[in-house]
Amino acid sequence: MLQLGSNLWLLNEGKPTASVLQMSGGGGIDTSFGTSLWPQFDSLDHIRWGIGDNQPNLMRKVIHRNSIVRPLLESLRDMIYGSGIGFFKRTTGADGKPQLIPYTDTRLEEWSEATELSDYFISAINQRIDNANIFTRWQWDPVANWFTFSVSDSFVTRIGNITGKSAEYHVNPYFGHMSYFQPTETERLKAFNRLDIDYNKARTVTISHAKENIAGQPHYAFPSWWCAQDAIELANLILAFHKNGILNGYNIKYLIRMPQDYFDREGNRNADAKDVKARWSNFSDNLSKWLAGQENVNKTMLIKYLRGSDGKMLDNVDVVPLKNEMSDDAYDKVWKNSNQSIANSIGILPTLAGVNPGQGNDSGSQIRVMADFQSEYRTPIHRYLTLKPINQNLRIMGYRDVVAAVKGVQLTTLDTDPNGKQASLNTGQ
Repeated sequence: MLQLGSNLWLLNEGKPTASVLQMSGGGGIDTSFGTSLWPQFDSLDHIRWGIGDNQPNLMRKVIHRNSIVRPLLESLRDMIYGSGIGFFKRTTGADGKPQLIPYTDTRLEEWSEATELSDYFISAINQRIDNANIFTRWQWDPVANWFTFSVSDSFVTRIGNITGKSAEYHVNPYFGHMSYFQPTETERLKAFNRLDIDYNKARTVTISHAKENIAGQPHYAFPSWWCAQDAIELANLILAFHKNGILNGYNIKYLIRMPQDYFDREGNRNADAKDVKARWSNFSDNLSKWLAGQENVNKTMLIKYLRGSDGKMLDNVDVVPLKNEMSDDAYDKVWKNSNQSIANSIGILPTLAGVNPGQGNDSGSQIRVMADFQSEYRTPIHRYLTLKPINQNLRIMGYRDVVAAVKGVQLTTLDTDPNGKQASLNTGQ
């Protein structure tokens, strides 16, 4: 096959039946955590998320037994959420500078209650930090004359791959579970069109996709912590090692030497081969009970032996303790390094993540500065993407000078505020 152009191929080159293949659609391939190398030939009518169309599921398996990733993601969620959503009106202050002042009215309050705005915002944040893609269902309510929001879980939502038709999204509870997946169970919803509100109203339910435009990712974005998969798996292995070490004894503790023919004799005759094999098996099982497990730490083993005519010990079981050259300190350093890598990948400063205690930068004033820095400079993109559908809807509802923003919290000293915190504003705009 000879490539003639970016989407043009010559098949059966040099033969009388040569033909030309022109590829269309697909919209490119995600470079990281991507799709099939030949999406044009994919039997699925949606864009795969990962080779097996199960990338979110694979990453969840990596972290569901990890002791640090989920708590750090929840910490990031709380930093993004701040004190919740508020509505603010753009005005100009006496000094001529633009400012935002708190604003509300009956219609905004009723809409917030109807769409369960705080719950939606938390769900959107969870989608953002988990897999970096937020799929929002816009449902038109003709009676109230507004759209209500709900999050379409990324685990069950995919981008449609239909050439020549308007964009759409597919929802199926078994995306990522190929053995259960049935295309007939897929719900196909048109993409929200921000330039044609009547189009969205006519279809009752549409979906918008908020994601960061990462270079090389035309379809699905990915969170930075996915790049720390090796560090997460390393941390998981260390925990599993210590668990098994406590249950079974760390490393190889004993060298047990025995004569090869120890069980070959039965009185004055040779034992049957099957009996010899069974005796070795039973003895091995008993050794595991005697020398391994959490109930057998520092136990003593008593071995009886026979003396020969010369008074010396005959061949018997010889148990030799082995020195463990791999100390806990060595494992501890690897554990700390992996946790620091995980914290960095999530975007939380290591001191705030609690992965480098006692190494400086952990005084009250330093932590306060880092917390304010984290909230002020490491949340705006998260907040912009999670607030985007809300602010789009405010304009649709006719609020031209009102925006949704996060009511932040800024740490301060107790002599400034007895609670140790004061209000701040991070719009995420």
